[in-house]
Amino acid sequence: MQQIRIIELPRMKVVKSGPIRTEQAFNAFNKWFSDYHAALPCELSPRDFMWYNERKQATEWVYALPAGADETDCGGYAVEEFPFGLYAVAVCKDADLDEAADWMKTQQEIKDWVEKSELFTLHVNAEGEEERYPMFHIVTPGWLQAKSFCLEDMYVPIHMKE
Repeated sequence: MQQIRIIELPRMKVVKSGPIRTEQAFNAFNKWFSDYHAALPCELSPRDFMWYNERKQATEWVYALPAGADETDCGGYAVEEFPFGLYAVAVCKDADLDEAADWMKTQQEIKDWVEKSELFTLHVNAEGEEERYPMFHIVTPGWLQAKSFCLEDMYVPIHMKE
């Protein structure tokens, strides 16, 4: 699959939602990060990532703080170090558009590609390893999302083979 790209995300501070188990928690974090992001001058987007934390059995959402950001202005959410590293990335439809069919298919295609790779191996959450999960963010502008067109970048954590 040649549509897969390898991206290295740097060590950075992120604002973390904590476990999201209700629509209210989802909407609260969405409002906080959207307001925060809208106030930034000339910022690239997206700066948010979402994943399912298997250990906590809950969705988590993070927002990457700009360098030098005031960490006290984070809406009461926790500020943490992001589990940086290599990710294999591909585009898929937003999970809400097709009940996650393309989302799951794309994630599996990425994993299959990595497993066949001579250079990379899948990250495994294990004792002594930072927790990293497959994650995504929406890359379609909001005005297009309103027209039922929405794409996401799907990130699968990987390592270089030794």
